[in-house]
Amino acid sequence: MKMKQLLLLMSMVLGLFVYTSCEEDDDHYSLDKFWLSSGTITKTTDYYYVTTDGGSVLWPAASSVNESYLEDGMRILVNYTILDDGATDDIYDYYVKINDVDEILTKPYFEFTEETPVDIIDSIGNDPIKILDTWFTGDYLNVEFNYGGGVGLHFVNLVYDATNPVVDETGEIILELKHNDNGDPYSYVQWGVASFDISGLQQEDVSELKLLIRSNYPDGEYDYNKVLIYNYEELSQTMSAQKVFNNKAVALDVELN
Repeated sequence: MKMKQLLLLMSMVLGLFVYTSCEEDDDHYSLDKFWLSSGTITKTTDYYYVTTDGGSVLWPAASSVNESYLEDGMRILVNYTILDDGATDDIYDYYVKINDVDEILTKPYFEFTEETPVDIIDSIGNDPIKILDTWFTGDYLNVEFNYGGGVGLHFVNLVYDATNPVVDETGEIILELKHNDNGDPYSYVQWGVASFDISGLQQEDVSELKLLIRSNYPDGEYDYNKVLIYNYEELSQTMSAQKVFNNKAVALDVELN
C-alpha cells in the first residue's frame, strides 16, 4: 500500500489565528497585507488561476512561485496579496500577487474490510490526533488537525471501517481520522490540512449521507464526533464551501497584518 508523506504547512500556521472577511476595505488594498486561503488550481498550457474554497476566483497578476510545480486540480493553501478587484464582466473576483503555495495532502479515504491484513491496519496507526475543523469542497472532505511530533514522518488517513460502518441507532456512516506517528517523540504541536476524496461512499438511491467524523484524542476517547451532511448532488453543482471560524461562517480567507 502506498502512503503519502504528510506535508506540514508550518510556514502558514500563524495565519490561522486572525480572521477577517475578504469584503473588508475592497477599494483600499494594502501591499503589506496578505491572505491565506485553501483552494484548487485550474491550469492550462497557457495560464492558471485559483478558486478558493469560499468561491473567490483569483487571477495571478504577479507571482513568486514556480508555475511548473503547479498542476491542474491541485489542492493548495495559497498565500496572496490582493492587488485589485476583478472587472464586473470578468470571471475573476480578484487580481492578486501569489506569495507562496503549499500543496494540501490529497488522497482517497481508506477502507477496512474483513480481508484487510492486520499489518496494513497496524500501519494506518491509532496514535492521538485532534480534529480542529472539517468542511466540504465538492467531493473532498477537508480536515484541519494537529498532533504531537518532532521531525519524523507521520501518516494520516481517513478510515471507513466496512466491518463497523454505521452508528446503529442513527445510521450515520463513521469516518475516523487515523494517525501513525512512527515512533516520533512528542516535541511540539504540529498542524496540517488534508483533503480526502469521499466520492466512493456515494449511493445511487440517495443524494446525501450523514457522516459521523471522529478522531482518537490523546486521552484515548473519541474526539470531535461531529455529524456532517454530505449532499453530493448539491456540492457537485456549487463546488464551493465555507469554513467556520470562531462560530462565524466565513470563507477560508484570512488576512495577515
